[in-house]
Amino acid sequence: MHTHTLLAIPLSVLFASLLSACPLFPGCDSDTFDSTETVDLTPDEYVQWQQGMMPGAPTTSAGGSTGDAMGTSGGEATSSGSSGGTTGESLTPDEVCAAVCMQSFPGANLTSCSVEELADKVVVTCNLSQACIGGRGHACVRPPQPAAGPDPAAVWLARCAHDEAASVHAFAALGRELAALGAPAKLLARIDSATHDETRHAELVSTLARSAGAEPTPPACVTLPPRDLLAIALENAVEGCVHETWAALSAAHQARHASDPAVRAVFAGIADDEARHAELAWAIDAWLREQLDAAAQATLTAARRSAARALIARLGAAADAPELLALGLPAAREAARLSAALGQQLWSAAA
Repeated sequence: MHTHTLLAIPLSVLFASLLSACPLFPGCDSDTFDSTETVDLTPDEYVQWQQGMMPGAPTTSAGGSTGDAMGTSGGEATSSGSSGGTTGESLTPDEVCAAVCMQSFPGANLTSCSVEELADKVVVTCNLSQACIGGRGHACVRPPQPAAGPDPAAVWLARCAHDEAASVHAFAALGRELAALGAPAKLLARIDSATHDETRHAELVSTLARSAGAEPTPPACVTLPPRDLLAIALENAVEGCVHETWAALSAAHQARHASDPAVRAVFAGIADDEARHAELAWAIDAWLREQLDAAAQATLTAARRSAARALIARLGAAADAPELLALGLPAAREAARLSAALGQQLWSAAA
């Protein structure tokens, strides 16, 4: 089944159908906020990360990554945190820590991390919470540092405000890249509109974060060499078709179930915009596919499905926190159901 056939029905309609089965206030199975994961690196791999390179990721002649097994596109990104080509700047231990966690657990909300250098390996410990609503990631955006706040809800809002601001840069950079590739004017206009939407989202979520006692940190960006079409397509498949599509559905859930009417109102507007942004990602995917050969298209499909499987597994394993449920985020069991439904109806079915 082709992508354009799947999206003949607006995503907002699909989301409404999926959400119709949601309980109003999903039960909380655990008071634990963080889940902890570890990533083992060899000393050589750690040095590569310090140099701004994701170990094992092949690079193209233009300096962009062709993507790893998880479907990331290379460079640094807010969601994936991968680093596929040197940026000319050395990463600090904290930046390496965040980058490794984001690459290993794309889309997760990193609350803190640590690096322990042992004799034969380097152990990176990642403390994660539920996935952030987030915006679109792009290789030009450095991995964020863990957010700080008086409680899990404040931390979540601060991180999301950062991600929404980062997505402004992501859409702007993507627009420039696609313009250089000769993308249609209508597609570029939709990207420009999304950039303005994300500016508004960042302001709205920043206000919520500050009201909760947390100060969002601004995103940091780097200048990248030109990337090839496949690298851009891989990033869009993961960041747009998977993570942004899930973010749109998650925001729609918040618009219905947040306990604070002000939060519901903010996310109602965000959800409508993010549904359009997700549809834009699929439109970009369709246009980019037209420029790729059959082998590259297969690589693109495999990357999207791999990222979707990883997201579904992570959402189902997340611990529930009462403060996050009060923000309207779906409990782990419900998030797993919703993401699995997207997997069946969209991520796995699309070409």
